[in-house]
Amino acid sequence: MKKTLLVTKNASLSLLSKLHPDAEVIGLDEGIFVAKSLNIRLAMAISSFNSVDLNDLLSFIPKDKIMKYEDVGDGKSIDKIIKFLISRGSEEIVILDKFNDKLEKFRLILSLLKEYKGKVSFQDDDNQINYYQEGVHIINKQEYNYFSVIGFPEANISIEHVSKPIKNVKISFFDITPLDFNILERVAVLKVNKGGVLLSLATVKDEGNNF
Repeated sequence: MKKTLLVTKNASLSLLSKLHPDAEVIGLDEGIFVAKSLNIRLAMAISSFNSVDLNDLLSFIPKDKIMKYEDVGDGKSIDKIIKFLISRGSEEIVILDKFNDKLEKFRLILSLLKEYKGKVSFQDDDNQINYYQEGVHIINKQEYNYFSVIGFPEANISIEHVSKPIKNVKISFFDITPLDFNILERVAVLKVNKGGVLLSLATVKDEGNNF
């Protein structure tokens, strides 16, 4: 499976260092220099050149590996970039970015995850978020210790090999709290019987303040 890391300006250096040996690396705008700071060889550099100077790129990247895109905003640019990467053979695209509380960015992440149904995921130091449609899915523990599942928008699911297994449970995006599970072994099994879900793998569960 051809795996592609799309590096943004907010990509984690430690995460990029760990993941890049097993995937091709493509820099997006200022993310190009994030990869350069680690001396990682780029398969391609993609930029609108609104925030990046072409001459700077040509000093360390061959011209035939530089692609320009038109920045049209509203998430359409990243959508076109993902379509382009898939057209050239990428089967799994991991977008290295930083999750924050901006509603527009959250909306964009969710729409891309659902649009590309397992081909695209987002990852930072603490989280990895994927969308899973109907079917049986193996969730690899990796370095994470728990995960949360949210219906998107609704789903009927079963989960095995976790702290509290469930069977044929209906969940919705509008549930007050997501379902949380500790992974007991190397893998857990998620069965999406109907609908689709967002699954967030995380390293540390934030319990927040008690009251």
